[in-house]
Amino acid sequence: MKLAQFAILFLLCLPCLATTRNYFIAAEDVPWDYAPSGQDLLHGNGLELPWRNHTHWQKTRFIEYADASFTERKPQPPWLGIMGPVIRAEVGDDIFVTFLNRSRGTHNIHPHGVRYDKASEGGYYLPLGAGSQVPPGGRFTYHWFADAGSGPGPGELTSVVWWYHPHIDEGSETNAGLMGPIIITAKGKARADGSPKDVDREFVASFMMFDEAGGKMEGMFYAINGYVFGNLPGLTMRQGDKVRWYLMGMGNEKDIHTPHWHGKTVTDGRRNTDVIELLPASMVAVDMVADNPGTWLFHCQVADHLENGMTAAYTIYPAQARACPVKFTAGTFWDASGKLSVTLSNATHKEISRVVVRHELLMTPQYLRRPFDSDWPSSQAMPPGGEQTIVKPGFGAAAAQSILGWVLFPQSIKFADGTNWTPGEEGECFKVFWRDQDHPEMPALPPRQVELKED
Repeated sequence: MKLAQFAILFLLCLPCLATTRNYFIAAEDVPWDYAPSGQDLLHGNGLELPWRNHTHWQKTRFIEYADASFTERKPQPPWLGIMGPVIRAEVGDDIFVTFLNRSRGTHNIHPHGVRYDKASEGGYYLPLGAGSQVPPGGRFTYHWFADAGSGPGPGELTSVVWWYHPHIDEGSETNAGLMGPIIITAKGKARADGSPKDVDREFVASFMMFDEAGGKMEGMFYAINGYVFGNLPGLTMRQGDKVRWYLMGMGNEKDIHTPHWHGKTVTDGRRNTDVIELLPASMVAVDMVADNPGTWLFHCQVADHLENGMTAAYTIYPAQARACPVKFTAGTFWDASGKLSVTLSNATHKEISRVVVRHELLMTPQYLRRPFDSDWPSSQAMPPGGEQTIVKPGFGAAAAQSILGWVLFPQSIKFADGTNWTPGEEGECFKVFWRDQDHPEMPALPPRQVELKED
């Protein structure tokens, strides 16, 4: 009897386990660069015509803030690119999205997959709901519910992805950049933040052709998350990670895309494949076990989309196999003195008689270059635990400010006992010093740019 009573109480209290999730999202007119490096980073050469010097355009994006004051932006993973923030929920949760329209046009937010009433539909047609149009300077709070139909169905993975986007003039609004993902995790399968417990890493990749110039080729950008020709940053994972990819299509009848991974296959729980089929507004979730270390191509398999830049790279970096013999503890690269310095320490139990440090430059998050005269030799021996600062002339203030980050790593180490250390792979034991000191750490370096195409 008591067991039956307990079961009834448990069922009655299931709604008590639901979470209310609040988001604060603004629409803002912002500049965007489809190729911040100015390079085709997958082929080691400058962008070809007609895109060369034509990658900067004005866009409108969904930007997330910390609270209803809309003063503090929330950081977003770099791989999200042009897309709005990820909206998350577990089945049973309520979602409240406070929308502030800071753009020049009237917009709304329409979600796929979740349950809503007429006021929170974000659809502009008769009869109009309260949230159907938010004018410039206006705000509206949408209330959505993640019901059972919002989550994974039988045989699917533990989370699914849905679109959100405006629905006043949807074609022009999504072309402007106003779109983002909603991820719903199955009941009981979510962490506190709503992400699925059974994966180590997640990525969202949207495939869309942006038209900036009325169909003229110099304004057509075959983009993954708003980036072209390998400029999408941040697709890195550790060997052994279980990675969930959320793949999304948007656009018009030309936006038929086939995302393809080199180096790995994926599964949707029912089939293994390395190519996924996407139509406009379609959404697919697949899993990958990242067990093949390397930097691999990720692209649309449609021939002209591939040729015109719908490409990116993802990196599976191996677990560190051995301890690093030196640590980089400090560096000076952007001060007014015009000198460069790096301080390193001996992390071994042996005296180091000589270190050669190599440096490379991050011009953008994916644009890694090696300059001429890139080696810094040490000038004196270092006992175990000892430190040394190496100084060399700088590049000048103007040139220094164009550098986003300095990458340093030991190129060779000679110990006093006559033994030597050399890197087992390019960039082993690297350290990045960022111009922006709040920049997140980079777990794996992008491929260093070398000229692959002969002049």
